[in-house]
Amino acid sequence: MSDDSRNGQQTRLWISWLVVAALLGYGVAQTLITAAKLFTH
Repeated sequence: MSDDSRNGQQTRLWISWLVVAALLGYGVAQTLITAAKLFTH
């Protein structure tokens, strides 16, 4: 296995984790915003 292919896999791994983290963060943010709206009314 060459270093290039390993680096490519590492990069894809980071990208996939970033996407997952972004989606989770977005979902949490939406939930908090909705909860805030409910509680402030």
